[in-house]
Amino acid sequence: MNFDEILIYLNPLLVFLALYFGYCNLRNNSELGKQKFDSLLYAVLGIHSISLVVLIYYFLVTDLRFTYVSDYSSDDLSIGYKLAGVWAGRDGTLLIWSWATIASIVGERRLSKKEDSQKEITTLIACILLLALTIIQLYINPFERNEIIPDTGKGLNPLLLSPYMIIHPPIIFLSYGMIVLLYSSGMSYLITKNKNWNETIKRWGRASWIGMSLALVLGGYWAYVTLGWGGYWAWDPVETAGLLPWLAMTSLLHTSVMSRRKNNYKILGPLLAMLSLVLVFLESFVTRGGIWSSVHSFIVEDNGGAWSRLGYVLENDISVKGFFILMILSFILTLGLIWLNYKSSKEEETQNDNNTDIFSEDNTFFAAIYTQLLILTVTLVLLFIRANGYLEPEVFEVRLAPFVVILAAIFTIHTLRPFIELRKILIIVSFGILFSLIYTITSEGRNWMVGAMIPWAFICGFSIFRYMWRYRTKKILPMLRAWGPYTAHLGIMLILVGYCFSYGLGTETSITLNEGERKLAGNFVLELDKVTMNPGPDEMACIPKCTAFIRLIENDDDVVIDDEISKQRDGNQETTQIYLKHEIHRDLYITLNSVASEDSENSATITVREIPGIILVWIGAVLTILGMLLTMFTEWKPGKKWLRSIS
Repeated sequence: MNFDEILIYLNPLLVFLALYFGYCNLRNNSELGKQKFDSLLYAVLGIHSISLVVLIYYFLVTDLRFTYVSDYSSDDLSIGYKLAGVWAGRDGTLLIWSWATIASIVGERRLSKKEDSQKEITTLIACILLLALTIIQLYINPFERNEIIPDTGKGLNPLLLSPYMIIHPPIIFLSYGMIVLLYSSGMSYLITKNKNWNETIKRWGRASWIGMSLALVLGGYWAYVTLGWGGYWAWDPVETAGLLPWLAMTSLLHTSVMSRRKNNYKILGPLLAMLSLVLVFLESFVTRGGIWSSVHSFIVEDNGGAWSRLGYVLENDISVKGFFILMILSFILTLGLIWLNYKSSKEEETQNDNNTDIFSEDNTFFAAIYTQLLILTVTLVLLFIRANGYLEPEVFEVRLAPFVVILAAIFTIHTLRPFIELRKILIIVSFGILFSLIYTITSEGRNWMVGAMIPWAFICGFSIFRYMWRYRTKKILPMLRAWGPYTAHLGIMLILVGYCFSYGLGTETSITLNEGERKLAGNFVLELDKVTMNPGPDEMACIPKCTAFIRLIENDDDVVIDDEISKQRDGNQETTQIYLKHEIHRDLYITLNSVASEDSENSATITVREIPGIILVWIGAVLTILGMLLTMFTEWKPGKKWLRSIS
């Protein structure tokens, strides 16, 4: 056994020792026991860090002795893409996840100033989960060696040769590590009933939410500019599974706000904290297991139905089996603890609940959280249905749209209640619902999305700006503290508006043209100037590269695009270079589908897409993340101090 393999085997051993001393420290509560526990945690962090640094080094020097390196790297890759190879497969991503977990554990112990059972039990539970991850790592060891050292590495899949590959996966797995701490803190609270758990949620819940949000946005744009990945959002199984923990964390953050203010939601908060990690395990299982056919999956097994694929992968892949067991056990523990705590908490809430105003702040807030959970539930059910076969994106949109409208109505009532008479708010909301319903029923195709969205864009937009206008004259700290969450809400609203415009009004036209020919393509005239081919053995095939020189004309004589588009084949992998032109009100998205040559006359099949309003998606994404950062900054002690000093 070599030094690098010893590191991987040393990780679970050190975590197990840390668990033992942590348990002894919890029972005896001695300073010496605490020091030993902390020292072992630092040792675990150190070994994980060394393992990760060594793996990165092997990729940077392209050490082909290692199977994982030869599978995902090669000498001709740039340094950035060699680095990206570290997290291109299951082995490296799990190591990053484990590292992020122990880093979060150590970070929480340093940031949490209170020495109590809540803190110690949270650490122990997180270490148990870390132990499970390190055991799974033994079966997908990134330091496994090739029996025969290859001359060259396989390199990265051409679809992964993108700058987003360098930053997108690490953000995801760093967020996963933080979410382990959310689960542990929620479970610890159900055991200890110690209110300090909310501080852990505030620290790591917000940070992981920002990470997941950024990952979704970067992943969406990456898919948008990579042909064949279905645009920026296609309800692909991996994309959908990635949305689920984000939805759970969004509900958790809303719940923790009321829990800190009024000590409510003693069961719902821990449930959402623990559910976030269960859904992360589900996402990992979807990505790694091959049960769902997806262009984003590590493994795709298309034989038989969903149950036969599940049986096949559990029988043949121990690491996937480990994630499956971990997901099931964490789910059972979550339900068990929630059930044990439910009855007493329900009785207490019943005794203390004297609020009869159905539209009170508490009730509308809870209704919003409950509706978010319904959205999560429907999405989860559709994901499981998707395992049996392909579902059109509109299946998701049609079933989720009513809950989004209900959520918008609840948000409007909650936000406008301090400024406008309730009766008037209810009239506005009723008209909005009626308009959306009528337009949806009477429209054709996907145009219903725009009509159903328009009234809520105005109603919710007015609600947000009315709320923010109220705080415009306050000192800068209270003003920004109030603006932070509503900036995030404004961002989410713009994402939904942009989504409805881009998919509801987007057009797509595919046409075949000969050289020198022009034809109508949607709202444009497309002219093919010439086609060049660099053929391989088969002169009729597009190998390795074909280029079409095109001209896109609008309003008879306005040339909006005069450029070239191309596609090429590298081995068995065919890649198409998209032509993407961003404009304020739309994107023009053009691709070369194929070329042909017959009787010395070349032709090309080209697809022209006009995507309106998509810039709202990207602006909304920036505002969403900015709003959460602003919220965190206004609650950060140095941030508060600085804002007070400039007021």
